[in-house]
Amino acid sequence: MTEKSIWVSIIIPLYNKEPYFERCFNSVVKQTYRNIECIIVEDCSTDHSLELANRLVDNYKGDIKFSIIRHEQNSGVSAARNTGIDNSNFEHICFLDSDDEMTGNCIDSLVRLAQKYPGVDIVQGNVYQYPRIDKDPYELKGKLPEFVKGNLEIKKQYSAILPVPSWSKLIRKKFIKRNLYFKERLCHEDYHWHFFMLKKIESLAFTDDYCYIRYFVPDSTMTNPNLTFSISTYLMISEDMLCNLDADLLDQQFEVIFSLLRQQKHRILSDAKYAHFLPKYHELMEKIPKRNLIQLRLKEMKAKIKARIKAQVKRLRLFHTPVRS
Repeated sequence: MTEKSIWVSIIIPLYNKEPYFERCFNSVVKQTYRNIECIIVEDCSTDHSLELANRLVDNYKGDIKFSIIRHEQNSGVSAARNTGIDNSNFEHICFLDSDDEMTGNCIDSLVRLAQKYPGVDIVQGNVYQYPRIDKDPYELKGKLPEFVKGNLEIKKQYSAILPVPSWSKLIRKKFIKRNLYFKERLCHEDYHWHFFMLKKIESLAFTDDYCYIRYFVPDSTMTNPNLTFSISTYLMISEDMLCNLDADLLDQQFEVIFSLLRQQKHRILSDAKYAHFLPKYHELMEKIPKRNLIQLRLKEMKAKIKARIKAQVKRLRLFHTPVRS
């Protein structure tokens, strides 16, 4: 091993993902970069995920060290990631969800930049979502610098560009140890982590190489959450954000919080059984300064009008499309 060699701990939380986990596992096995370990944190699945993981690990004969840690009780994705961090042996962490997969060159692409910029806190890889959508929130857009240094520069210029999820990133463990463990007992944990990560990050690198394939899975916690738990989590995250604002990033942070809260209002109003969340929603919305609220509501209104016009134009084009015989 040379002085520049970097070893990486891949952490996979596993809970009830039996139909998808073998694909995820195989994507680790196929990595072109081999200085890795993979820690699977099994969170008391009720399907056969644990048995499948044990079988795959037992049958694997390669040079990657796989280990399985089983929680004594179901504790959620955040706790599983934290367990993985605490049991990792190397100085760089890469998170992988058990219903997604890494591209074969994922770790190689991320490590290349970590070697080029020693001590970089996070290397961000590109994301391919399947099935494809027009406005993919995880895909890196446009020409991005390869390396950015300085907390203020990163927060002001790249906070809206840097994808929220913790996956498709190579993260220095020393950076996580700066009180950046994942908050437990909530869903949508990446929104909370991302907000507090931006307060501490000092260096960031981007690669436009596709490193991660994110699958739209109907039964995942992201696409089909317990709505009561989901709403309460988003309100809690919004409150945490409002209590920890940055003086040099207020407008951007208020916009993020406003967006999260507005999404919850639509969900709260979707059914009377969620009406008990309304007082908390209004309480949090009132903490956003009126000047920002007016600007954000105008921006929201303009976006809605623009979307309606675009949809109308599309319908008119379809209506006037000549029929070919």
